[in-house]
Amino acid sequence: MTKAITRRGFVAASAATAALAASGTTLYGCATDAAQAAEHTASVVNTQCSACPKQCGYAAYVVDGSLDKVIGNATHPYAAGTLCARGFGSATESQAENRLNTPLRKNAAGFYDEIDWDTAITEIASSLKTIATDEGPQAIAAITDGTSTAQWYTSRLLAAYGSPNTYVSASAANTSIASGLALATGYSSYEPDYANAKVIVILGASTVDSPDPGTIAGLEAAKEAGAQIVMVDNRMSQSSSLATEYLGVHAGTELALVLSLAHELLNNATLYQAAAASMEGLDQWKAALSDYTPQWAAEITGAPADSIVSLSQSLAKAAPAACIDVTWMAMFGGSYANTGELARAVALTNTVLGCWNTKGGAYVAAPVDWTSCAFAPVATTVTDITATEAPLAVDGSAATLIRLAHDGSVRGLILVDANVVAEYPDPTYVEQALAACSLTVAVTPTMTETAKQCTYVLPELVWSESAQIPVVSGAKTPVVAVSSAVVEPAVDNARSVADIMTSIASSAGLTTAFPQTVEEAAAALCDCLNTDYDGACAVGTVAFGKTNQGVTDEATVAVWPTASGKVECVSAVADAAGVSACPVWVAPVASDETEGLYRLTTGNQALLFATELTDLAPLASIAKEYDLEGIWINADEAARAGIAEGDKVAVSNDHATATLNAHVTQLIEPSAVYMACHYGVENEDEKNANDLGVRQASFVPFALETGYGAPLLQESMVTITKAGA
Repeated sequence: MTKAITRRGFVAASAATAALAASGTTLYGCATDAAQAAEHTASVVNTQCSACPKQCGYAAYVVDGSLDKVIGNATHPYAAGTLCARGFGSATESQAENRLNTPLRKNAAGFYDEIDWDTAITEIASSLKTIATDEGPQAIAAITDGTSTAQWYTSRLLAAYGSPNTYVSASAANTSIASGLALATGYSSYEPDYANAKVIVILGASTVDSPDPGTIAGLEAAKEAGAQIVMVDNRMSQSSSLATEYLGVHAGTELALVLSLAHELLNNATLYQAAAASMEGLDQWKAALSDYTPQWAAEITGAPADSIVSLSQSLAKAAPAACIDVTWMAMFGGSYANTGELARAVALTNTVLGCWNTKGGAYVAAPVDWTSCAFAPVATTVTDITATEAPLAVDGSAATLIRLAHDGSVRGLILVDANVVAEYPDPTYVEQALAACSLTVAVTPTMTETAKQCTYVLPELVWSESAQIPVVSGAKTPVVAVSSAVVEPAVDNARSVADIMTSIASSAGLTTAFPQTVEEAAAALCDCLNTDYDGACAVGTVAFGKTNQGVTDEATVAVWPTASGKVECVSAVADAAGVSACPVWVAPVASDETEGLYRLTTGNQALLFATELTDLAPLASIAKEYDLEGIWINADEAARAGIAEGDKVAVSNDHATATLNAHVTQLIEPSAVYMACHYGVENEDEKNANDLGVRQASFVPFALETGYGAPLLQESMVTITKAGA
């Protein structure tokens, strides 16, 4: 029996959305007669963006089989009726110039031979089985881009072989933040209620450059309502346009600021007494904070002590409608040796503010229990291979996996839209890690730097060319968003990631783990959420479960999935992992006050989230037109070195040397320089991206954060000199 979508199941304006966005709906423009109108008909298909793991929902308008325009779903909490620059750019991915169209296998000479799909699937399935039999299933691993279908099918394939080792590449920059939050609260993320907040403190430079339109809309609403919005970073980026204040700090010292704020807040008797009821070990943490005064933090961060005191007072006065945001879209996380501890400290400080699940605070959402689903997760008995080296990593560590592969512990590695060679520290080290495996498989629509290092390269259909697994999003407004195929494949011999993984499983005799079609899996997942799949396809985004959209002044008590049932200030697990039992000051590992030596910082731009996006013609052309691939340097430091705006400068350290344009500005602290990530593609097959900018990761040694296993992408020093000087 088909379930009806209840009134609660629809998000706001769903009736209008259903009428407009149902698949096959015909829309007419300003035509003068029926014949002319027929030439301008469009079908509308609900789908999702694949530019980042947030996967905003949108309606795709298709005319004569070609994508005409895309409109963000107004009822999706992240899309908020539009898409970001990355989303609009990625919608063109189907028509990319360099699509692969046949499976490839590397020969003994290091070149690729074209092979048929049956041969590729049979050989890969057999190799995986051999590795699992001879060396154990823990020797098989995978890294995906984190989008729903890639992660769902790839993790099922590996689990069918007995391996739990499937990791998300995008979370390499988020491992520390997610894990630090989980260590304290049991939840790996939270969603600030920006629109209703009175005070918001955002740590990091990427608020405008990285997150979804819904976040931006919330900040705009907060600013319009008179909220105090404080951006904390070592450079004043585009985020300042949404802030009421900017608090400059030395790169990597945000932890000192938060510890000092906590020190001040816990001296507020009202806040302390309220927090003590929901926090385990609060007295021990308070004692550890005793020396972390605003004066102490000022010396480390460079922020004035009186500004820190004033900010703590504002937070206390606004609580519980106050929040410190260190969510992964607010900060380019996993960057410093102290990022995991920063996340723990933020989680604890937010608890002191009493902001959880309350209007103007921040919401947490329990993970969906999929055990009743017809395609429940496949259980394995093998332990995550990264757990020993990165015991605090909540979902394992993709970067630690690369280290294990380099050391020979991983023999079979599947990479789905994960360009680890281009995006992880020390590309040479990562190439060596792939070479150490006996089997490497790249599933990708284009020949990336990582694909060129693999044994097999399998051409993949892009997101818009096939149906996808639904995505559950949002904490304040939990929704499930579905995704249907938008256009016919632009290449005739590529396959969807679902088809590829199912075929490998079938060849290995492991078919019981897989549905016949993506739609079958999607329907089963929707069924677990008490949502009708066909109805969801008609509207794109459907609310389910408890929603806090109509937030009230009354808080919903959060249930903490920790051992104590409280937010935990002290962790024996952290202590055993070589991290302090409670969050304390940890200095960045890369620092040097030598004149002419700078910390190389990085972060996303509004255009880019991955190197694959850099090759898309619309995005690459914008980057070139506005010289977005240049390096920021403080104006006073530039004057000392004789560097002017637009000059060619040489960036150098022991790992790499490169030349690019200088952007001279007072909007960055003197001890740091900034280079956006996801440039510097070195691949002739990616024609639009090749030689565009410089690869920041090339300057960074392959090093991981203790306990958390995140790559230390901002722990390197470089010299900057005028080219030719």
